[in-house]
Amino acid sequence: DYPTLLLGAPAVIIGIAVLFVLRWRMNLLPLSEDEARSSGVNIGVLRGITVVCATMITASCVSMCGQVGWVGLLIPHICRMKFGSNHLSLLPAAIGTGAAFLIAVDTAARSMTAQEIPISILTAILGAPFFIYLMRRTGGWSL
Repeated sequence: DYPTLLLGAPAVIIGIAVLFVLRWRMNLLPLSEDEARSSGVNIGVLRGITVVCATMITASCVSMCGQVGWVGLLIPHICRMKFGSNHLSLLPAAIGTGAAFLIAVDTAARSMTAQEIPISILTAILGAPFFIYLMRRTGGWSL
């Protein structure tokens, strides 16, 4: 409902805005301390800001929508496969794809039966097989 949205939306908007501004610097996160420092970025502060923003966004979304953890596992992997590892394009793609995915799943959850199906069940039904497929494809897991 709207009161819940008004309460949780500021944390999501602020977190996304900060990450969006820092997205080019996020490409430095996989580097070592020395490599990142040579580019003039304080990697410790960048990691801290990234963790705080991601936590704000996640906590706010979970408090408003319930547990939809598969979205956080699936969408970034799908977007990374499609758009590569550059956060300049990856972050906007993951935000848009995640939003579109949740709207589609929520619409399906509300319209499949007379009683609303919890969105976490549908994301798990879609997410678990796809995650297994991804793990087998990338060699991260063998059955």
